[in-house]
Amino acid sequence: MSEVGLSSCIGPVTPASTHGWRQCLYCQARSFKSPTDFIKHLREQHCSKEGGSFVCRYGYNGVCSSLPLEGVSDQDYEDHVLKHHAFTMFSKAGSGVVSKTQGNEREKKWGVFSSTQNIPSVLNDPRKGMKRDFFTKTWGETFVEVRDIPPHVALPQVTTKHVESYVRRLRKRQRLLARLATVQAGKDQEAAEESSLEPSPRVSEQLPQEGVPAIFLSSSFNLEDPETFYSVFSHVSATSISSKNSKVIQEKLFTHLETVEVDMSRQIARKSSAFFDTMTYLNAQMEQLKLNHAAVSNLRRGISTLRKESVLEPIKILALPRRRENINTTRKKLEVMSTVREVQATIQVMLARQEFTAALDLISTTQDLLHTELSTIRSLKHLSSELSEHEKLIDKMVSADFTKYITEDLNRPLDDMHPLLEEDHLIAVVFGVLRLQKFDFLDNLKEEIYAAINATVKQVVVEAVSKVEADQDTVSVGDQARVLAITTWLTLLSTITARLNIIMARVKGITEVMEQTVQAGAGKTQPVMEGIQAASLVTMSNSDGGAMVDEATCVRVLAGLRKVLCDSCDYAHDRCAKLLHARSRDHGLDKMTANEFLRLSRVIEEFVADTERVCGWKSISFRMGLQGQASRFVSRFHEERDARYKLNMKNERWRAVPAPADLQNLLDHISATGTLVSPPAALLGDGVGGGLVSASTNASKPSSNTNSITGVSVTNGSFDPSASTSSISSLIADVNGSGSGGGVVVEGEEYVVVGVCVVVVRLIVEYSECASTLRLAAQQLLTRLVDLLKRFNADSCRLLIEAGAVSLGLKTITTRNLALAWRSLQLLLTLMPRVSTHFSDLLGPEIVEKHIDLLINDYREHCGAIENKIVGVMSDTLERQLSTWEARSPVPSPSFNGILKAVTKLHETVSVILPPPQKYQLFEKITASLREKLRFHLVRLNVSSVGPQSWVVTSELTFYFNHLEGLGLNGVVSQEEFTIGLWPSR
Repeated sequence: MSEVGLSSCIGPVTPASTHGWRQCLYCQARSFKSPTDFIKHLREQHCSKEGGSFVCRYGYNGVCSSLPLEGVSDQDYEDHVLKHHAFTMFSKAGSGVVSKTQGNEREKKWGVFSSTQNIPSVLNDPRKGMKRDFFTKTWGETFVEVRDIPPHVALPQVTTKHVESYVRRLRKRQRLLARLATVQAGKDQEAAEESSLEPSPRVSEQLPQEGVPAIFLSSSFNLEDPETFYSVFSHVSATSISSKNSKVIQEKLFTHLETVEVDMSRQIARKSSAFFDTMTYLNAQMEQLKLNHAAVSNLRRGISTLRKESVLEPIKILALPRRRENINTTRKKLEVMSTVREVQATIQVMLARQEFTAALDLISTTQDLLHTELSTIRSLKHLSSELSEHEKLIDKMVSADFTKYITEDLNRPLDDMHPLLEEDHLIAVVFGVLRLQKFDFLDNLKEEIYAAINATVKQVVVEAVSKVEADQDTVSVGDQARVLAITTWLTLLSTITARLNIIMARVKGITEVMEQTVQAGAGKTQPVMEGIQAASLVTMSNSDGGAMVDEATCVRVLAGLRKVLCDSCDYAHDRCAKLLHARSRDHGLDKMTANEFLRLSRVIEEFVADTERVCGWKSISFRMGLQGQASRFVSRFHEERDARYKLNMKNERWRAVPAPADLQNLLDHISATGTLVSPPAALLGDGVGGGLVSASTNASKPSSNTNSITGVSVTNGSFDPSASTSSISSLIADVNGSGSGGGVVVEGEEYVVVGVCVVVVRLIVEYSECASTLRLAAQQLLTRLVDLLKRFNADSCRLLIEAGAVSLGLKTITTRNLALAWRSLQLLLTLMPRVSTHFSDLLGPEIVEKHIDLLINDYREHCGAIENKIVGVMSDTLERQLSTWEARSPVPSPSFNGILKAVTKLHETVSVILPPPQKYQLFEKITASLREKLRFHLVRLNVSSVGPQSWVVTSELTFYFNHLEGLGLNGVVSQEEFTIGLWPSR
């Protein structure tokens, strides 16, 4: 931008503006390339600092005319220089000029509030130095070094070559636009020339070129205006008229008139063809207008005729259908009135047929008609109240019929096996109830069911009590039943539960029909259950196909029906529980035998299962009534078994007993079925009872109950120790004084056991069967059984390993006693998984497994202790023999002969008791013990692997292993394996 342009942009030119920032006025030899350099020069040469103020000296004699002499601050000085000396009022776009805004961006004098850095400016232009010290604040940013910015590693370097193609395209486009502009200019010029040939819309546009004054062509030309008049007639003034100039003015006016006439003639001649064309077109338009006028006249005459013939006459015809419709409407209303008058008679007929739903629908429809179509008929104003009375009557009839039906159906003879009496009647009644929206029928249903249950229980008790001579004046039914014997009372309870099951089955049938009816009334398409007439549900449902009840009401009623069924089962259990409670008063159930109590438990469990199948809900009141009795029964049951166990354990001599046939059959049955249940009586043979399994068959014999499986007599629930003495003595009979007997076989493996083990096996089965029958006491039975098994384990350990049996009459504890106890424990270990499975099905594995697992670990530890005890006894024998042994002839030595005799005797003892794998394992440990003992004595005798004594040792061992091979123990340990590491090292 030039200086002239710069001055014009700023305003008036001051004396200093002739030079501006390019040259200092008072330093003629100094010129500047930019305003920044000029400002820096002013601060350095034409500025003085006095204290904290700055004084501008840029002026004549060092005095600035626009700045006070006393000085200003640094910022005010900068503003003054920019405004009055550097001429920096341009915008930032001016080339090489520092704007005032940029000048304001100079850093102020540092203070408490100036402790921040202009971070964005530094980040935007990192080439500029930061104002961080005195020099940059005073002399500007150019004082510091300019930093070179290295090229970015991720951005490409753009050069002029990259935009040359773009520039070439722009040049081509510029040339094309220039040519187009030239062509357009030519077209505009031609258009202007053509428009110049056309006549001007006003004559005044051409007349000024012929010398006609402009006043004559003005739109406001009016001679009445004095000014216009005097300007046209210049010879006339307000005071006089100059005759000298009048002739000249007249000639001018004639000249102007001739000019205008000539121009007008020229224009008329030029536009004459257009004028005549216009006149021709005007004539044609007039002819066309006449034709149009005639056509419009004909059209209006036709419309008038059409209105008369096609509109007015058909309107009269259209009124006839409306009149006919009015007549038909009147006829229909009369027919409705006639039908409404016959409604009462129709309702009576429907009620006689028990069509309650149809009658209610008819009443509802008639009420709607009376309130809508027939509301203006005064003769029918009392019919609505009469129909309301009919509806109340139907309500009472439906309630009465419902109660009557439920009563008759539940109280009909029990030998009647039909599920329902009349399905149609019940469906009709339920539809009527739904149509009335009276849902209190559920309460009536519950009351009738309760009454039927009470009547059934009372009838059975009265029939049973009437057969015995007893005082029947007691009010309570349970007290009346207390006079019966326990067996008769159990039969009475079984009869009551059987009849109540029939009642519950009938209640379920009724509720199922009602559920189907409610679903049909709600418009649901549900499959019709067996025994329910589908035709009745279809014909008795709402005739118009709509729903009688909404979805929410249907759900509520169905839930109420299910609740009624569950409450009925609970009530039946409550009634039976009252009988049980009355019987249990004054210890009425304490004298029950085990079989009788299990029969009672079976009756209760079966009744609970039956009602659960009916309603899907397990009632607990009857079952809970047995809970306290079950605890006492379990205690008595355990005391009897515990006494039997203690008596057998006290008389046990730890000898093998011949396995009874019934025990073998029992174990075979357990192995075959996988359950701890006694086999049927037919498998056990005559004279062998089924224990707790035969409780139901023996329940009819209350005088005595002898449990032949366990060999212990139980009379009237009490234990008789004397009755078991002969059984125990026969069970522990010795065969030829040797104590050997045939064992039991379990899954192909024979177990030779002692007599108390046989008793424990039978006790396990009895506890398991009792838990299966008396499920609510299963956990207590499991606890007592586990305690019993732990006691057997502890007693056998105390009597054998700790030698406690010696104080009970046993002379000495032999390896035979230990082996028999070992096999007895192993037989019980085979039954432990069965016990765990059996009680897990009853109680759940999380309760059972922790007890059984601990018990199994105890038994296995005890088995290991017995094995170690046998090995320890043999180790003591080996030590005694080897303590006198010397490695010299003869071979075998007396010590080794004693060892072989002990081994032979042990083999004879355990070969008929232990299976081959355990026998081999036992002798392998004994041989390992011999090896340790022999190694110690070789060291004692100073015998090495070379020398004559080594041959003696080898001969002794050869004789020992040959003897083992003769006993059938050749697979225990070979002589080569035995001698590895035997000889002491030198």
